[in-house]
Amino acid sequence: MSGETPTPVLPDTAPWRPLVVPGVQVGPARWNGEQLKSDASVAGQNRILRLGLRERLILDAIDGRRTVAEIHTSLTDQGLPAPAEVVMASLNRFLAFGLVERPFTVAAPTIEALDTRAEIAAENLSEVWATGARSGRASRVRSALASWPSFVVALVIGAAATVLAATAWPAAVIAVTHLTNPLWLVPAAVLAVVWNLGVTLAHEGAHMSTFRALSGRSARLSVTRLGVVPMINTQLDGVGLLDPGRKVRVVASGPLVSLLALLVPWTVFVLAPGGSVLELFAAASLLLDLAVVGLALSFFPNTDGSRLLEAVASVDQIQAVAFRTISRRYRLPRALPLLTRVAVRVYPVLLSATVLAVLLAGVLVVRLALS
Repeated sequence: MSGETPTPVLPDTAPWRPLVVPGVQVGPARWNGEQLKSDASVAGQNRILRLGLRERLILDAIDGRRTVAEIHTSLTDQGLPAPAEVVMASLNRFLAFGLVERPFTVAAPTIEALDTRAEIAAENLSEVWATGARSGRASRVRSALASWPSFVVALVIGAAATVLAATAWPAAVIAVTHLTNPLWLVPAAVLAVVWNLGVTLAHEGAHMSTFRALSGRSARLSVTRLGVVPMINTQLDGVGLLDPGRKVRVVASGPLVSLLALLVPWTVFVLAPGGSVLELFAAASLLLDLAVVGLALSFFPNTDGSRLLEAVASVDQIQAVAFRTISRRYRLPRALPLLTRVAVRVYPVLLSATVLAVLLAGVLVVRLALS
């Protein structure tokens, strides 16, 4: 005897040939700084199971024809370091969470308990705020931005609205800061906040309806914070199941609605008589809308702009991954897609440019106000 521990062999006494259940959804792999992760679920369930690369390959090897031992042998032949115990543990996890058909009919309290929680998405992802408030089904509400033609048209109009608003904002600053009666500034600010709240609700509603239309899953409104400022936010449980193109449309739909909404205060500002109260109200609303949508499209952490970059580059929490990579806490394997590696390297530059842009905008506002 050599004293070496023998390689475990999976018994093949039972002809169990694992089969993936109908409706299984597996999203594209994303880099989280340490490993590639994918989300998996079953159509009709809100529960999300997060898979590592090895689990993803094991799930892909299930075809309903091979036994457990044959799956293990196939993975080993492909060079995947998957010990027998790992393969079996992964299959048991898939079985428990309903990704593969169960080869038994005996009631199991633990399995039944898991099944009853299949609709509770928030408690299966610890980073998602748990709330019972959910949106309706995709069959009831469709978003026009879910289709590429409508999305492209909205993108063109939104770009035009941005140009118009950007050319008008210096005059809007002057209209707000050079008042004959400063007392009007308070009601103008209140009206601007109320208007922007409506735009924000439409922004989040666009996220929700586009997500429902493209995924068939429910979205939920919540409240988060940007520093100390409370912000309305949309929880999209299962967005990681979408391919990059659909994910981009979901993330971009909110800012697009905000850009389109710029046309309302811009039109009123352009048409209102100079020096009038109506011009003041429109100017205040236009400036606040520009500031909010600018922050949404910036590369500050957890904004729509950074989420778009994550969707295109297949990265989770790019701000954390980027700075931990710079500090050498994380490595950046050369085997990752080029776009992923470039995005991780470039993000600190984009964030720095964003900070400089905000400071420059602040300086320009002060100069216009004092002119």
